[in-house]
Amino acid sequence: MLNYKMLKVVQFCFIILLLSGFQKSFAQDLKTNINDKSEADSIRKKLDAKDSVVFTAKFIRFTKLGLSRDSIVLLPLDTSTRNIQNYSPLLQPQNPTINNGNMGLAARPLLYEPSKRIGFDAGFHSLDYYALTPEDIIYYQARSPYTSLYLVSAGQKEQLFKAIHSQNIKKNWNAGVNFNRGDSRGFYSRQRGDNLNVAVFSWYQSPSKRYNMWASAIFNTMRAYENGSTLDSTIFNPGYNKISRDAETVKLTTARNLYRKNTVFLKQTYYVGRIDTSANFNSAVLPTNKVTYTVEYNNDSYDFAKNETDSYGVLPEGFASPIFTNDSTHVQHVKNEFLYSFFLRPKNSTVIKNELKVDAGIRHDYYQHKYLGNKEDGSAYEQSQFAYQNITILGAAGYRFTSNIDLNLDVQQILQGENAGDYLYEAKSRILLSKSVGRIELGAYAQNQSPAAIFNYYHGNHYRWDNQNFKNTKVANASFNFINDKYGLTASAKYFLTSNYLYFAADNAYGTTAIKPVQEGEDISLIRFDISKKWRFGKFVLENYIAYQKTDKNAILRTPEFYTYNSFYLDQTFFKVLKANIGFDVRYNSEYANYSYSPATAQFYVGSDRVFKSEPVIDVYIKANLKRANLFIKYDYVNQGLFSPGYYTVNRYPMQDALLKFGVSWNFYD
Repeated sequence: MLNYKMLKVVQFCFIILLLSGFQKSFAQDLKTNINDKSEADSIRKKLDAKDSVVFTAKFIRFTKLGLSRDSIVLLPLDTSTRNIQNYSPLLQPQNPTINNGNMGLAARPLLYEPSKRIGFDAGFHSLDYYALTPEDIIYYQARSPYTSLYLVSAGQKEQLFKAIHSQNIKKNWNAGVNFNRGDSRGFYSRQRGDNLNVAVFSWYQSPSKRYNMWASAIFNTMRAYENGSTLDSTIFNPGYNKISRDAETVKLTTARNLYRKNTVFLKQTYYVGRIDTSANFNSAVLPTNKVTYTVEYNNDSYDFAKNETDSYGVLPEGFASPIFTNDSTHVQHVKNEFLYSFFLRPKNSTVIKNELKVDAGIRHDYYQHKYLGNKEDGSAYEQSQFAYQNITILGAAGYRFTSNIDLNLDVQQILQGENAGDYLYEAKSRILLSKSVGRIELGAYAQNQSPAAIFNYYHGNHYRWDNQNFKNTKVANASFNFINDKYGLTASAKYFLTSNYLYFAADNAYGTTAIKPVQEGEDISLIRFDISKKWRFGKFVLENYIAYQKTDKNAILRTPEFYTYNSFYLDQTFFKVLKANIGFDVRYNSEYANYSYSPATAQFYVGSDRVFKSEPVIDVYIKANLKRANLFIKYDYVNQGLFSPGYYTVNRYPMQDALLKFGVSWNFYD
C-alpha cells in the first residue's frame, strides 16, 4: 500500500514538472505569431539570453516567520550534506529523545528543556515531533520554479518521502506546497508510526516592500499504533532463545493513537514611515514603524481507540467497557494578535548602532475544549465541553549599542481569562568580542505557567480525574553561551529552578501500569553544561557534542547526567566532482531510571525504578553530493551483537535493531 502511494506521489511530481515543460514550450511557440520581424528578433534575443542562464541554488532564497520579526532576512538554500544521515526528528545530535522504538511513535526529550509556553495547553505532545507548524514553513523567493524531492528507504521497516515545490506567481508573490509522508513499521508487531503532513503556503511582498503577507494551510495526521510493549522483558539478556522479532508477543493488538492538527494561518505586516536598508544583513529592509496583524485557526483532535480484552493489564479496567475504548479530545483555537513596532536609529548610517526598538501588542485567544467517548453501539459514555478565553499583552524592547552589542527584553502577560496571571519575562544580550575571539550570549527568563489541561481534568474510559487544583509551575532560568565560529567551538551553561513541577506517576492503587497526575511540592534545581567542537586534521573531521546535567530530584526529573554525540569522517572529493564523507557516528548516555509509558493518554510517567544498561550506539555511513543530488547509505546500530545485544530508552519498549538505510535528495531549479 505504501509503495503504491509513493508511486502516486512520484507520478504527481513528474506531472508537475512535465506541465512546467509544456508551459515553457507554449511560451516559445508564441514567437511565430508575431508579424513584425524586428520585434520577433528582439524577443528572440531576450529569450535566448534567458535560456542561457543556468539556474542554481543561488537563485533561491528563503525566510521563516522567526526571521521576519524585526526585518525580513533572506538566507540561501543549504545544499550541503551536513547532518543528512540524521533525518529522523528523534535522532538529532543535540536534541536527543527517548521513544517507543522507532520514528512515528511517542517521544519526549532526553535532556531537560522546559516548555516556554504560557496559557492554555491540552497536554498532548508525544507526537509533536512529526507535526508541521506555521513556524516550520519555509517561504521562498525563487527566480525559477524550485522543487525538492527527498526519499529515505529501509525496506518495509522505515520509509520517508518529502516533496517541496515553490515558484513565483509574480516577481513579489510566491506560492508552494509541502508534502511529507513517513511510515515506520518497526521490528515488532504493532510498532508502526504513520505520519502525513500537507501544507500549502504563500508569501506576497508589495513592490515597495512595505506590505508583506504570509499565509499557510497545514494538515497533519499522525497515527501511532500501540502494542503496550513486548511481553517478554528479557529479550536482550544473555542466553535468551531468539525468535523472529515480529513473532514476539505484545500486550495490545488493536490499540492506536490518532492525532490530527489542522491550521489556517495568516500574518500581515505593513511598514509605515521611513525605510532603511542594511548592507550587513543580506540587504534587509529595516522599517522605522511596523504594524503586524496575525490570525490563526487551529482544529486539533487526540484520539485513543482499542477493541480487545486487556489480558496483560496494560491499562486500568474501563469505566464504560473493559473491551471497547474510543476516547477523543478536541480543541478548537482562534488567535488574533495585533502588534505595533517602532525603531529609532541614526539616518544614513552604514553601521547599525544606537538603535532602539519597542514592540507593544495584544493577543486574544479563544478555545473550545471537548472530551468525547463513544461506546461500540455509538452511544456516548462521555460528553463534556469547556470554553476559555485569554487576553495577553505583548511587549518587547531592544537596544543595539553598537553592531557588536545589543540587549533585548520580551514580556508576555495574560491579564484576563482562564489563565490570568501566566507570564513569561525574558532578557537576552549578545556581545561580539571579536571575529577571532568569538561572541557571548547571555540570557535569563522567569515563567509562570498554568497546568496543562490534562493534569487538572481528564475523562476517558480508563482514566478519570477532575478539579485537581494544581498550582502554576514556575521556572527561573539563567544561561551563558560562548561561540567561536572560527574554531567551531560552542560552550554553554544553564541553570533551571523549577517550582511546583507537574508530572505523571504510577498509581499503585490500580496497579503499576495505571497513572495519575502529581505535583512536586519542593523546588527542583538542575544545572546543565553543553560543549560542541569541530576539529579538522587534514581530510579528517571530528565533531563532538557533550552535555552534562545534574539535578537534586533525579527520581522525579528523570534524565541522564551525561550524553554525548560524536561524528568522525573522511572529507574527500573523488573525480573532482563527487564530494563525499565516509565515517561513523557514536551516541551514548549514562544510565538512569527510564520513564514508562501509558498508551491510553500517550503520556510518559515515573514508574519502575529499573535502570537499563547503557551502551554506545554506532552508525556507519557514506554520504555524497553530486551536482544537484545528495545521497547517503547508512547502517544503524552496526555494533549490535558485538558488545550490545539491544537497548531501551523507555521501560519495556525495545529500540530498533541494526538496519541498513538509503536516502537521496534531489533539487530542481527550473
